[in-house]
Amino acid sequence: MQPGPHLPETDEPEALEFLQLAQSLPFSTPYTGEIVDWITRTSSAQPQPEDAGLSPPGRAVAALRRYSSSDGLAAGEVAARMRDVAHAIALVNNDHYSAEPAHSAPRDARQIASRHEVRRLCVTAGTARSLAGPGRAVVIVQPSDEHDVYWPLGNVIRTGPRLGAEERLGREVLAILAPHVRLADRLSCEGSGVLVQTRPEAVEVAWWSPEPAAESGADIPDPWTLGGVRSLCSTLLRSEGMTISQHTGALLVSR
Repeated sequence: MQPGPHLPETDEPEALEFLQLAQSLPFSTPYTGEIVDWITRTSSAQPQPEDAGLSPPGRAVAALRRYSSSDGLAAGEVAARMRDVAHAIALVNNDHYSAEPAHSAPRDARQIASRHEVRRLCVTAGTARSLAGPGRAVVIVQPSDEHDVYWPLGNVIRTGPRLGAEERLGREVLAILAPHVRLADRLSCEGSGVLVQTRPEAVEVAWWSPEPAAESGADIPDPWTLGGVRSLCSTLLRSEGMTISQHTGALLVSR
């Protein structure tokens, strides 16, 4: 059985934000919101013995956790909301993000989003449509299949100084590839995947692994070439009107 989501009952600020996120969006049926409000109110008026020592927000989160595991009315929807909130809190950790919507605005027109704002957007999108990108970026897939990317400030993967148009193209490439391939996170070395880097005159897309030998054994297909990842990336990018050339196995992307 999969472990349940982390619920921060014992940390009052975390529990308060968890509760705010859980209640900030409408449910599919009005009575689900009423149930959540009722559970929140009664959690302090009628605290359970196991909640001794918890703050009021912590007691409310604990009560919602118990209800989500029950057979009560709308318990499944409450459980889904709690999973979405736990996922958003685990995914979004930086204090501020630079918002890059699917239809990219000029750099000086981009908005700065707070951690709470991005978490709320992730809860709105749901667990399946809020994804982790490289460098702690957050990718939100819209119902139209367009993608908004939220970049943690001060944590943008690039080579050398800011490269202007190439950097913007690199972020666009990331938004296109993120829903379809596993992206590498070179900053934390948390596994192999597709790495996108900005370079003069082009953007490079290549395969990266913290332990190259681990994926080069005779019995393990090369995921980048034999596994078809390079071909998939090329097809996705060409379909968006980008020009692709190959250089020592990597893809060079330009417009």
